Amino acid sequence: MSESKEVGQLIERRLRDKGIFHPIVEHRSELEEGRITSGYGYPIIGLEKFLGYFDKSVNIANFPSISMLTDFSHSTAFCKYVKEGGQDSVILDGKVERGYSEKAVRALEFFKDLGEITGSFKFYIERKKRYSEAKGLGESAAVAAATARALVSNVFGEEGLKDISLTSRFARLVSGSGTRSVSGAISLWLSYPYIMENHSFGMRVAEPGNKIHFGAFPLQSKWVTDNAHRVAESSEFYGRWISAKFQEIISELDNDFDLEYLMKRAQQEMFTLNSIIMSRGFFIQTTQSLPIINDLKIFQEKNAGIYFTADTGPSIVVMSQDRKLIQQFVEGRQEEFIWGSIPERDPPEDESVKKRALEYFRLK
Repeated sequence: MSESKEVGQLIERRLRDKGIFHPIVEHRSELEEGRITSGYGYPIIGLEKFLGYFDKSVNIANFPSISMLTDFSHSTAFCKYVKEGGQDSVILDGKVERGYSEKAVRALEFFKDLGEITGSFKFYIERKKRYSEAKGLGESAAVAAATARALVSNVFGEEGLKDISLTSRFARLVSGSGTRSVSGAISLWLSYPYIMENHSFGMRVAEPGNKIHFGAFPLQSKWVTDNAHRVAESSEFYGRWISAKFQEIISELDNDFDLEYLMKRAQQEMFTLNSIIMSRGFFIQTTQSLPIINDLKIFQEKNAGIYFTADTGPSIVVMSQDRKLIQQFVEGRQEEFIWGSIPERDPPEDESVKKRALEYFRLK
């Protein structure tokens, strides 16, 4: 761990030197009884993957990671502050979802301790997906980002919301991947053993614009991401992955986060992650995803410049700087395929979601 700390500190210094790392600015809280604010969040797909926490209590990861923002779905969150304590609550898609509620309440406890806040926050969150159901398309990142934006806006106002590092830091408390959702585009989440907690957040490292084309095969699975962290850390290959990861991040820094190389790494990382999980007797891929992977490998033999990746789910994301290559591969396939893009603006406001949120707050 001491070696990881030293290399992590080196990466942090390099990010500061390049003007990528922007320290969090101190903001004054302005709490108001009954204030309701909103926030949004988009999902991410991992390029340099991450699994494993050094400090799970505040979601400090064992190493940095890089991801790309997508528009396969988006989340909208509304937050209401009340002066009475012990009233924190989270509604996701119209119901209490135990996993998200536990994460949100734990994050709120840390957040309120920092600001010496004694009141409560109520959240109403809805997800809107461009597919029916899928695993591995970054929905938890979108929820974390939406929740953090709504919370920061409620407590620190518009000025606080403009501090991307601040909002990203609090998104981390709900989900580590939320850090990179907040910072957007192609982002790096700085994290390593013994990092100062308020230095662990997401930051943009590349603005690809329309240089990357991509889409996804949304596929379902019962695999739970939280299990993946525990399983990966128990693998005998996990330590080697950590060592290699730090060196790759340094190499990418040296090359100003070259887009073609990041896509190539995303594919390599998919196989590394799957191998680590498989070494403990668990399988991420399914009978639906394996034929797609096999066909992509065959297609790549005659078509350079197309890549694919997946996170802790079987959903496959195909990427290239040449859109025609992806079109050629997906043409005639029977599986569901959705095109994606890197969103550059807020999702359109949905008055029906706002109405349901206000009704929930009125009843509660």
